[in-house]
Amino acid sequence: MNPLVAIAGSGVLVYAAVTFPRNVRKGRAKRAEAQAKSKRVVIDAAAYGLAPANQLDTRFAGPDPEADAVAENALAGDWRQAATYLAAAGRDWDLRWYRVGILTHAAAKDDTWLKAWRTEYPYDPAAALVHADALVTIAGEVRGAKLAKLTSAEQFEGFHRLLAEALPACQEAARMAPDDPSPWIAQISIALGLGWSHDEFRALWAEITARDPYHYRAHCSALQYWCAKWRGSHDSMFAFAEQAAASAPPGSLLPALRLDALFEYETRENDLTVYERPYVKAAVDATLDAVAQMPPGHYRLPSIRHMLAYTLFRTKRYAEGVEQFHAVGQYIGSVPWSYFDDPVKQFVFARTNTFVEWEKAGRPAGFSGRP
Repeated sequence: MNPLVAIAGSGVLVYAAVTFPRNVRKGRAKRAEAQAKSKRVVIDAAAYGLAPANQLDTRFAGPDPEADAVAENALAGDWRQAATYLAAAGRDWDLRWYRVGILTHAAAKDDTWLKAWRTEYPYDPAAALVHADALVTIAGEVRGAKLAKLTSAEQFEGFHRLLAEALPACQEAARMAPDDPSPWIAQISIALGLGWSHDEFRALWAEITARDPYHYRAHCSALQYWCAKWRGSHDSMFAFAEQAAASAPPGSLLPALRLDALFEYETRENDLTVYERPYVKAAVDATLDAVAQMPPGHYRLPSIRHMLAYTLFRTKRYAEGVEQFHAVGQYIGSVPWSYFDDPVKQFVFARTNTFVEWEKAGRPAGFSGRP
Protein backbone atom coordinates (compact mmCIF):
# COMPACT_ATOMS: atom_id res chain seq x y z
CA MET A 1 0.00 0.00 0.00
CA ASN A 2 1.25 3.49 -0.78
CA PRO A 3 2.54 5.08 2.46
CA LEU A 4 0.62 8.31 1.86
CA VAL A 5 -2.68 6.47 1.77
CA ALA A 6 -1.71 4.09 4.52
CA ILE A 7 -1.14 6.90 6.94
CA ALA A 8 -4.36 8.63 5.90
CA GLY A 9 -6.28 5.41 6.39
CA SER A 10 -4.78 4.75 9.80
CA GLY A 11 -6.39 7.77 11.43
CA VAL A 12 -3.06 8.98 12.82
CA LEU A 13 -3.31 12.71 13.44
CA VAL A 14 0.16 14.08 13.00
CA TYR A 15 -0.95 17.66 13.49
CA ALA A 16 -2.98 17.13 16.65
CA ALA A 17 -0.16 16.93 19.15
CA VAL A 18 -1.58 19.89 21.03
CA THR A 19 -5.23 20.26 22.01
CA PHE A 20 -7.11 23.52 22.52
CA PRO A 21 -10.21 24.75 24.33
CA ARG A 22 -11.78 25.09 20.90
CA ASN A 23 -15.12 26.60 21.75
CA VAL A 24 -13.56 29.40 23.80
CA ARG A 25 -11.00 30.20 21.15
CA LYS A 26 -13.50 29.99 18.33
CA GLY A 27 -15.69 32.53 20.07
CA ARG A 28 -12.75 34.80 20.69
CA ALA A 29 -11.59 34.53 17.09
CA LYS A 30 -15.07 35.30 15.76
CA ARG A 31 -15.35 38.38 17.98
CA ALA A 32 -11.91 39.59 16.97
CA GLU A 33 -12.62 39.19 13.29
CA ALA A 34 -16.01 40.88 13.61
CA GLN A 35 -14.37 43.83 15.34
CA ALA A 36 -11.69 44.04 12.66
CA LYS A 37 -14.24 44.02 9.90
CA SER A 38 -16.32 46.68 11.61
CA LYS A 39 -13.36 49.05 11.40
CA ARG A 40 -13.24 49.89 7.74
CA VAL A 41 -9.57 50.12 6.87
CA VAL A 42 -8.55 51.43 3.49
CA ILE A 43 -5.27 52.01 1.68
CA ASP A 44 -4.36 53.74 -1.55
CA ALA A 45 -3.69 50.60 -3.60
CA ALA A 46 -1.97 52.52 -6.38
CA ALA A 47 0.50 54.01 -3.90
CA TYR A 48 1.75 50.49 -3.21
CA GLY A 49 1.76 49.45 -6.85
CA LEU A 50 -1.36 47.34 -6.37
CA ALA A 51 -4.46 46.95 -8.52
CA PRO A 52 -7.57 48.63 -7.08
CA ALA A 53 -10.59 46.50 -6.26
CA ASN A 54 -12.41 47.34 -9.50
CA GLN A 55 -9.49 45.99 -11.56
CA LEU A 56 -9.15 42.62 -9.85
CA ASP A 57 -9.58 39.61 -12.15
CA THR A 58 -11.66 36.83 -10.57
CA ARG A 59 -11.29 34.46 -13.55
CA PHE A 60 -7.68 33.36 -13.27
CA ALA A 61 -5.08 32.68 -10.58
CA GLY A 62 -2.44 34.42 -12.65
CA PRO A 63 -1.50 35.40 -16.19
CA ASP A 64 -0.85 32.70 -18.80
CA PRO A 65 -0.99 34.26 -22.29
CA GLU A 66 -0.01 31.01 -24.02
CA ALA A 67 -2.83 29.08 -22.40
CA ASP A 68 -5.30 31.86 -23.18
CA ALA A 69 -4.31 31.83 -26.84
CA VAL A 70 -4.54 28.05 -27.13
CA ALA A 71 -8.00 27.99 -25.54
CA GLU A 72 -9.22 30.85 -27.71
CA ASN A 73 -7.94 29.22 -30.89
CA ALA A 74 -9.44 25.88 -29.92
CA LEU A 75 -12.85 27.48 -29.51
CA ALA A 76 -12.32 28.99 -32.96
CA GLY A 77 -11.79 25.47 -34.34
CA ASP A 78 -8.01 25.00 -34.20
CA TRP A 79 -7.66 21.67 -32.41
CA ARG A 80 -4.19 21.07 -33.90
CA GLN A 81 -2.65 23.84 -31.83
CA ALA A 82 -4.34 22.35 -28.77
CA ALA A 83 -2.86 18.93 -29.58
CA THR A 84 0.63 20.43 -30.01
CA TYR A 85 0.29 22.39 -26.75
CA LEU A 86 -0.55 19.23 -24.83
CA ALA A 87 2.12 17.12 -26.54
CA ALA A 88 4.79 19.71 -25.70
CA ALA A 89 4.42 18.88 -22.01
CA GLY A 90 6.09 15.56 -22.74
CA ARG A 91 6.41 13.36 -19.67
CA ASP A 92 6.19 16.24 -17.24
CA TRP A 93 2.95 14.79 -15.95
CA ASP A 94 1.97 17.68 -13.69
CA LEU A 95 2.48 20.17 -16.52
CA ARG A 96 0.49 17.88 -18.80
CA TRP A 97 -2.35 17.81 -16.27
CA TYR A 98 -2.29 21.60 -16.00
CA ARG A 99 -2.60 21.87 -19.77
CA VAL A 100 -5.35 19.27 -19.84
CA GLY A 101 -7.27 21.58 -17.51
CA ILE A 102 -6.94 24.49 -19.94
CA LEU A 103 -8.31 22.38 -22.79
CA THR A 104 -10.96 20.75 -20.65
CA HIS A 105 -12.50 24.07 -19.71
CA ALA A 106 -12.49 25.13 -23.35
CA ALA A 107 -14.23 21.88 -24.32
CA ALA A 108 -16.80 22.37 -21.56
CA LYS A 109 -17.75 25.67 -23.21
CA ASP A 110 -17.91 24.28 -26.75
CA ASP A 111 -16.62 20.86 -27.77
CA THR A 112 -16.96 21.28 -31.53
CA TRP A 113 -13.18 21.42 -31.94
CA LEU A 114 -12.71 18.37 -29.71
CA LYS A 115 -15.21 16.35 -31.73
CA ALA A 116 -13.29 17.26 -34.89
CA TRP A 117 -10.04 16.13 -33.26
CA ARG A 118 -11.55 12.82 -32.15
CA THR A 119 -13.13 12.25 -35.53
CA GLU A 120 -9.85 12.68 -37.37
CA TYR A 121 -7.79 10.77 -34.81
CA PRO A 122 -10.16 8.46 -32.92
CA TYR A 123 -7.30 6.63 -31.15
CA ASP A 124 -5.38 9.69 -30.01
CA PRO A 125 -4.94 9.28 -26.23
CA ALA A 126 -4.64 13.05 -25.71
CA ALA A 127 -8.02 13.71 -27.33
CA ALA A 128 -9.55 10.84 -25.35
CA LEU A 129 -8.13 12.32 -22.14
CA VAL A 130 -9.51 15.80 -22.78
CA HIS A 131 -12.90 14.29 -23.64
CA ALA A 132 -12.98 12.24 -20.42
CA ASP A 133 -12.00 15.12 -18.18
CA ALA A 134 -14.44 17.46 -19.92
CA LEU A 135 -17.25 15.10 -18.89
CA VAL A 136 -16.08 15.40 -15.28
CA THR A 137 -15.97 19.19 -15.54
CA ILE A 138 -19.43 19.40 -17.08
CA ALA A 139 -20.76 17.12 -14.35
CA GLY A 140 -19.48 19.58 -11.75
CA GLU A 141 -21.11 22.48 -13.58
CA VAL A 142 -24.43 20.63 -13.68
CA ARG A 143 -24.32 20.03 -9.94
CA GLY A 144 -23.23 23.58 -9.15
CA ALA A 145 -21.14 24.80 -6.24
CA LYS A 146 -23.88 25.20 -3.63
CA LEU A 147 -24.33 23.07 -0.53
CA ALA A 148 -26.16 19.77 -0.93
CA LYS A 149 -29.29 21.13 0.76
CA LEU A 150 -29.43 23.90 -1.84
CA THR A 151 -28.92 21.55 -4.81
CA SER A 152 -31.94 20.07 -6.56
CA ALA A 153 -32.62 16.40 -7.18
CA GLU A 154 -32.40 17.08 -10.92
CA GLN A 155 -28.94 18.59 -10.51
CA PHE A 156 -27.75 15.58 -8.53
CA GLU A 157 -29.22 13.18 -11.08
CA GLY A 158 -27.40 14.90 -13.93
CA PHE A 159 -24.20 15.08 -11.88
CA HIS A 160 -24.17 11.37 -11.10
CA ARG A 161 -25.16 10.39 -14.64
CA LEU A 162 -22.34 12.38 -16.20
CA LEU A 163 -19.80 11.03 -13.72
CA ALA A 164 -20.93 7.51 -14.56
CA GLU A 165 -20.34 8.31 -18.24
CA ALA A 166 -16.96 9.85 -17.48
CA LEU A 167 -15.59 6.74 -15.77
CA PRO A 168 -15.41 4.48 -18.87
CA ALA A 169 -14.08 7.46 -20.84
CA CYS A 170 -11.23 7.79 -18.31
CA GLN A 171 -10.61 4.05 -18.47
CA GLU A 172 -10.45 4.22 -22.26
CA ALA A 173 -7.91 7.05 -22.11
CA ALA A 174 -5.84 5.06 -19.59
CA ARG A 175 -5.73 2.05 -21.91
CA MET A 176 -4.50 4.27 -24.75
CA ALA A 177 -1.66 5.78 -22.68
CA PRO A 178 -0.69 3.27 -19.97
CA ASP A 179 2.21 5.39 -18.61
CA ASP A 180 0.17 8.57 -18.18
CA PRO A 181 -1.27 9.17 -14.69
CA SER A 182 -3.68 11.82 -16.03
CA PRO A 183 -6.65 9.53 -16.84
CA TRP A 184 -6.37 8.13 -13.33
CA ILE A 185 -6.14 11.58 -11.75
CA ALA A 186 -9.34 12.54 -13.59
CA GLN A 187 -11.05 9.75 -11.67
CA ILE A 188 -10.42 11.41 -8.29
CA SER A 189 -13.35 13.76 -8.92
CA ILE A 190 -15.46 10.75 -9.87
CA ALA A 191 -14.46 9.06 -6.61
CA LEU A 192 -15.58 12.13 -4.70
CA GLY A 193 -18.88 12.49 -6.51
CA LEU A 194 -19.85 8.82 -6.51
CA GLY A 195 -18.69 8.14 -2.99
CA TRP A 196 -15.98 5.57 -3.57
CA SER A 197 -14.93 3.64 -0.48
CA HIS A 198 -11.52 4.11 1.10
CA ASP A 199 -10.32 0.82 -0.35
CA GLU A 200 -11.50 1.82 -3.83
CA PHE A 201 -9.73 5.14 -3.51
CA ARG A 202 -6.53 3.52 -2.28
CA ALA A 203 -6.53 1.31 -5.36
CA LEU A 204 -6.95 4.40 -7.57
CA TRP A 205 -4.19 6.23 -5.71
CA ALA A 206 -1.86 3.28 -6.19
CA GLU A 207 -2.34 3.56 -9.96
CA ILE A 208 -1.53 7.28 -9.85
CA THR A 209 1.55 7.07 -7.65
CA ALA A 210 2.92 4.10 -9.59
CA ARG A 211 3.16 6.49 -12.54
CA ASP A 212 4.12 9.68 -10.69
CA PRO A 213 4.59 9.44 -6.90
CA TYR A 214 5.01 13.20 -6.39
CA HIS A 215 2.41 14.62 -8.76
CA TYR A 216 1.48 17.94 -7.18
CA ARG A 217 -2.05 18.40 -8.46
CA ALA A 218 -2.95 14.77 -7.84
CA HIS A 219 -2.05 15.26 -4.20
CA CYS A 220 -4.18 18.40 -4.00
CA SER A 221 -7.16 16.48 -5.36
CA ALA A 222 -6.53 13.49 -3.11
CA LEU A 223 -6.44 15.80 -0.09
CA GLN A 224 -10.03 16.71 -0.92
CA TYR A 225 -11.02 13.04 -0.76
CA TRP A 226 -9.47 12.66 2.67
CA CYS A 227 -10.95 15.86 4.14
CA ALA A 228 -14.02 15.86 6.38
CA LYS A 229 -16.37 17.46 3.86
CA TRP A 230 -15.92 14.54 1.46
CA ARG A 231 -14.89 11.01 2.43
CA GLY A 232 -12.40 11.44 5.26
CA SER A 233 -11.79 13.41 8.44
CA HIS A 234 -9.58 16.15 9.81
CA ASP A 235 -7.23 13.45 11.07
CA SER A 236 -6.84 11.74 7.71
CA MET A 237 -6.52 15.05 5.86
CA PHE A 238 -3.75 16.42 8.08
CA ALA A 239 -1.94 13.07 8.10
CA PHE A 240 -2.03 12.88 4.31
CA ALA A 241 -0.73 16.45 3.94
CA GLU A 242 2.04 15.92 6.47
CA GLN A 243 3.23 12.67 4.93
CA ALA A 244 3.19 14.18 1.44
CA ALA A 245 5.30 17.11 2.60
CA ALA A 246 7.68 14.91 4.56
CA SER A 247 8.32 12.57 1.61
CA ALA A 248 8.62 15.31 -1.03
CA PRO A 249 11.90 15.40 -2.96
CA PRO A 250 13.94 18.63 -3.16
CA GLY A 251 12.31 21.18 -5.41
CA SER A 252 8.81 19.81 -4.89
CA LEU A 253 5.83 22.02 -4.14
CA LEU A 254 4.16 19.36 -1.98
CA PRO A 255 4.96 21.22 1.28
CA ALA A 256 2.25 23.69 0.24
CA LEU A 257 -0.33 20.95 0.76
CA ARG A 258 -0.26 21.64 4.50
CA LEU A 259 -1.58 25.15 3.93
CA ASP A 260 -4.51 23.71 2.00
CA ALA A 261 -5.26 21.44 4.94
CA LEU A 262 -5.20 24.37 7.37
CA PHE A 263 -7.64 26.30 5.22
CA GLU A 264 -9.94 23.28 4.87
CA TYR A 265 -10.01 22.95 8.64
CA GLU A 266 -10.65 26.65 9.14
CA THR A 267 -13.57 26.76 6.71
CA ARG A 268 -15.08 23.52 7.98
CA GLU A 269 -14.90 24.44 11.66
CA ASN A 270 -15.02 28.23 11.33
CA ASP A 271 -11.99 28.21 13.60
CA LEU A 272 -9.15 30.68 13.04
CA THR A 273 -7.20 29.37 16.02
CA VAL A 274 -5.88 26.58 13.84
CA TYR A 275 -3.28 29.11 12.65
CA GLU A 276 -1.95 29.40 16.22
CA ARG A 277 -0.83 25.79 16.39
CA PRO A 278 2.92 25.31 16.81
CA TYR A 279 3.56 23.36 13.60
CA VAL A 280 2.08 26.10 11.38
CA LYS A 281 5.24 28.21 11.32
CA ALA A 282 7.29 25.30 9.97
CA ALA A 283 4.62 24.56 7.36
CA VAL A 284 4.64 28.16 6.14
CA ASP A 285 8.46 28.32 6.14
CA ALA A 286 8.68 25.14 4.08
CA THR A 287 6.20 26.51 1.56
CA LEU A 288 8.11 29.78 1.27
CA ASP A 289 11.29 27.80 0.65
CA ALA A 290 9.58 25.68 -2.01
CA VAL A 291 8.24 28.75 -3.78
CA ALA A 292 11.66 30.41 -3.69
CA GLN A 293 13.14 27.44 -5.55
CA MET A 294 10.64 27.60 -8.40
CA PRO A 295 11.64 29.38 -11.63
CA PRO A 296 9.80 32.66 -12.25
CA GLY A 297 6.65 32.10 -14.24
CA HIS A 298 6.14 28.51 -13.09
CA TYR A 299 2.55 27.56 -13.85
CA ARG A 300 1.79 26.44 -10.26
CA LEU A 301 3.20 29.51 -8.52
CA PRO A 302 0.15 31.81 -8.75
CA SER A 303 -2.25 29.46 -6.94
CA ILE A 304 0.30 28.65 -4.24
CA ARG A 305 1.11 32.33 -3.75
CA HIS A 306 -2.58 33.05 -3.16
CA MET A 307 -2.78 30.50 -0.36
CA LEU A 308 0.53 31.75 1.03
CA ALA A 309 -0.72 35.34 1.06
CA TYR A 310 -3.85 34.30 2.94
CA THR A 311 -1.97 32.12 5.44
CA LEU A 312 0.66 34.81 6.08
CA PHE A 313 -2.16 37.25 6.80
CA ARG A 314 -3.80 34.81 9.23
CA THR A 315 -0.48 34.12 10.96
CA LYS A 316 0.36 37.84 11.16
CA ARG A 317 3.53 37.52 9.10
CA TYR A 318 2.75 40.75 7.32
CA ALA A 319 6.12 41.55 5.73
CA GLU A 320 6.17 38.22 3.92
CA GLY A 321 2.51 38.65 3.07
CA VAL A 322 3.28 41.96 1.38
CA GLU A 323 5.65 40.14 -0.97
CA GLN A 324 3.04 37.57 -1.90
CA PHE A 325 0.29 40.15 -2.48
CA HIS A 326 2.65 42.05 -4.76
CA ALA A 327 3.46 38.84 -6.61
CA VAL A 328 -0.17 37.83 -7.30
CA GLY A 329 -1.01 41.28 -8.66
CA GLN A 330 -4.51 41.78 -10.02
CA TYR A 331 -5.46 38.10 -10.35
CA ILE A 332 -7.58 36.51 -7.61
CA GLY A 333 -9.31 33.60 -9.37
CA SER A 334 -7.98 31.00 -6.95
CA VAL A 335 -8.50 29.31 -3.62
CA PRO A 336 -8.79 30.67 -0.95
CA TRP A 337 -10.63 33.70 -2.32
CA SER A 338 -12.92 31.64 -4.54
CA TYR A 339 -14.31 29.87 -1.45
CA PHE A 340 -15.93 33.07 -0.24
CA ASP A 341 -19.24 34.54 -1.38
CA ASP A 342 -17.47 37.77 -2.28
CA PRO A 343 -13.89 36.94 -3.36
CA VAL A 344 -12.99 40.56 -4.11
CA LYS A 345 -14.12 41.75 -0.69
CA GLN A 346 -12.22 39.00 1.12
CA PHE A 347 -9.06 39.55 -0.92
CA VAL A 348 -9.10 43.31 -0.40
CA PHE A 349 -9.74 42.86 3.32
CA ALA A 350 -6.74 40.54 3.73
CA ARG A 351 -4.48 42.61 1.49
CA THR A 352 -5.41 45.94 3.07
CA ASN A 353 -4.86 44.76 6.64
CA THR A 354 -1.60 43.09 5.67
CA PHE A 355 -0.25 46.38 4.31
CA VAL A 356 -1.59 48.41 7.23
CA GLU A 357 0.05 46.15 9.79
CA TRP A 358 3.26 46.12 7.77
CA GLU A 359 3.30 49.92 7.85
CA LYS A 360 2.71 49.93 11.61
CA ALA A 361 5.72 47.63 12.05
CA GLY A 362 7.95 50.06 10.11
CA ARG A 363 7.97 48.24 6.76
CA PRO A 364 10.26 45.36 7.78
CA ALA A 365 11.89 43.18 5.11
CA GLY A 366 10.08 40.05 4.05
CA PHE A 367 11.18 36.50 3.34
CA SER A 368 14.98 36.35 3.09
CA GLY A 369 15.00 33.24 0.91
CA ARG A 370 13.57 34.99 -2.12
CA PRO A 371 15.96 34.81 -5.10
